[in-house]
Amino acid sequence: MGYSAKQRRVRVTVQGSEKLVKTLKSMDEEAADVLEKGAKAGGKIALSYARNHCPVDTGNLRNSLKLSDDKKTKKKATVKVDYDKSIKYGAFVELGTRGRKPNPFLRNAVDKNQKEINEEIVSTISKALGGKM
Repeated sequence: MGYSAKQRRVRVTVQGSEKLVKTLKSMDEEAADVLEKGAKAGGKIALSYARNHCPVDTGNLRNSLKLSDDKKTKKKATVKVDYDKSIKYGAFVELGTRGRKPNPFLRNAVDKNQKEINEEIVSTISKALGGKM
């Protein structure tokens, strides 16, 4: 029996503020920058958690954790929280091996902070749109 780790994606739908949604839709290309700002704000929460919960031996894995831009369109923006792939043992720490229990510090960074990440994304987007509404 194998285990496959897929990236966890946080999906946020702006609800409850028709004005906010209309403003985003009317912004066209500018919306991409606003959405990216929100994605980065949420990503920072996940990055902080991952750094605080990453097991440390030499510190190389923890120190390699970073937030990077991914995709950006006028309808969505994504960022990645990941470690430097040249550190080959990162997957073994996250997923475990036959003789070692998994320590899913990256997956848990999203799973355990979903609500806070969502709230930060919505808050950041709302603030960014404050002058445009």
